[in-house]
Amino acid sequence: MAPNFGEASSNGRTADFGSAHEGSNPSASATPAGRTGNLRSELRSAARPRQALIAVLGTVEAPLLSQVAAALRAVVGCEVTRLPGLDRPGYAFNKDRGQYHAAAILRRLVPLRAGKDGVPVVGITDADLFVPDAPFVFGDSDRSDLTAVVSVARMRGEPRVGQEQLLRRLSSEAVHELGHLLGLLHCQDARCAMFQSQRVSDLDRKQPGLCGTCRAAAGLAG
Repeated sequence: MAPNFGEASSNGRTADFGSAHEGSNPSASATPAGRTGNLRSELRSAARPRQALIAVLGTVEAPLLSQVAAALRAVVGCEVTRLPGLDRPGYAFNKDRGQYHAAAILRRLVPLRAGKDGVPVVGITDADLFVPDAPFVFGDSDRSDLTAVVSVARMRGEPRVGQEQLLRRLSSEAVHELGHLLGLLHCQDARCAMFQSQRVSDLDRKQPGLCGTCRAAAGLAG
């Protein structure tokens, strides 16, 4: 059965850090104890895009891509177009870490938006991503360039999870990164896709949809 990608029941560069990273996202505001809601005060929400692009880098199963497209379409309400597949991003590989630098991938995604003003592109890859101050990231985004990238590498788990659970994790993170491109920072509602995920258990608590507060902040309410 296809999952429900509607509303959850309950900037610059942003990234969902790996489990060994105990600090907060450097692009997000500090949160006083007990505060809830979305940490988005520094950012102005972007206009709702008429279209979003999905770029596949490496090998990702076709059913996953179809459902991720459905999740983005349901949340943002725009056309979602899948671009021709690309090779795994060898240009971003760091041999010392055995991982792929997320920022290098984001830069290479920019030309895919040529002639499409205001249209974001979300890369989906099987490459294990990192940023310099974290052991890994599930995803990263650059709002100024309207580019984002999400990796399934750490979502598969050991032992590997089933397809339905993997789909939920990937869809939640894709919605999360697209939300950053729409101007949202991290939400304190653990069920909202904009909650910051530091480990796969965080992904499993989230829904691939936005809470009412985040939908309103992104101009998606109604």
